[in-house]
Amino acid sequence: MDAAHPPIITEAAGVSALVERVRDAGQLAIDFEFLWERTYAPLPCLAQVACEGRIDLVDPIAGAPLEPLAALVADPEILTIMHAPSADLTLLGMQFDELPANLLDVQLIAGFVGLGAGQGLSTLLARVLDVRLDKGEQYTDWRRRPLSDKQIEYARADVAYLDALVTTLLEQAGALGRADWVAEEHERRYGPGQRWVPDPDESWRKVKGQGKLSARDRSVLQCLARWREIRAQERDRPAAWLLPDRTLIEIARRKPTSADRLLRERGVPERMPRDDIEAILAAVAEGRDAEPVKLPAPVSSEYQGRLETLVGLGQILVAGRAATEGLAPSLLATRDEVESFLADAIGARSVPDSPLATGWRFAFAGAPLRDLAEGRIALAAGSTPPYLREIARAPE
Repeated sequence: MDAAHPPIITEAAGVSALVERVRDAGQLAIDFEFLWERTYAPLPCLAQVACEGRIDLVDPIAGAPLEPLAALVADPEILTIMHAPSADLTLLGMQFDELPANLLDVQLIAGFVGLGAGQGLSTLLARVLDVRLDKGEQYTDWRRRPLSDKQIEYARADVAYLDALVTTLLEQAGALGRADWVAEEHERRYGPGQRWVPDPDESWRKVKGQGKLSARDRSVLQCLARWREIRAQERDRPAAWLLPDRTLIEIARRKPTSADRLLRERGVPERMPRDDIEAILAAVAEGRDAEPVKLPAPVSSEYQGRLETLVGLGQILVAGRAATEGLAPSLLATRDEVESFLADAIGARSVPDSPLATGWRFAFAGAPLRDLAEGRIALAAGSTPPYLREIARAPE
């Protein structure tokens, strides 16, 4: 990258000039520094943009608007390069209502070329480009001004090598015949069907500890979680600050009908505002009258034993195939995905839209898992890595 450090952009004119350069180039590498401990949405503190050998830092705290940068990420004509961007995309969705349109994730690509899943940027740079980064400022208060020289150096380094890194990784993926796999996985993870802004109606699914709730309890929990999500957004506070998950679960289970009973619940603030009390009681009443939230029925005892055995074998098969090809196993399937796919394969439970049922995953893992379930292949120990053999056999 260039030796000269452009001044930090602190106003709209500088952002406009940067956007014009990016549009002329047709691509950028971008990263955001933000805080997310005390607010509902991430608080953007700095944006780093690399484009054609130049790195610009954009300071929203000093007054530079980030909306034009968010619009670049949402422009299908602009290639956006990022590393592990989920939190950054949540920021763009919640703060600016923008979604990615043409994105490459270097961390994701690394999983297809034998570098493992979930690798940090410094690890990837060291392994792929032999570049060492100092990550000493990783946990720092990005709101404070002025930024120190170390903070600026750290921020610049986060995007300085992304272009070279993605170029090398894509070349490796292409040489392995996996360019189509990479494109398909990006579409699945970052395509238009993905949602980066919390949905209040679905927020109940993320509440921990609901395993033993009844269908009626869950309908109450759904209403309570919706209220908490909307109120947290209105007050710009983390949802758990209003009521912790455990308290939400207990309210859903006990279903208090009065303020006095509600305030007795552990975790409910003693000085809860009256409008919150009334809203919670209304949510409880709404949930009591709503359609019960039924989860998929468990697998019947007729299939349970067979499925447990198959899932264990299926995970071994997936891990073995991943090791043989230098793929990150988590890219192929999680344990839950293997179980759901096999449950569908043996007729124990219908599971639509399994990621193992289509595309490269089906060809690489779904089809052999189905052969395993139907007895067309068996597994045996091998004497060479991955120490596993698949043996074709006549089904029973």
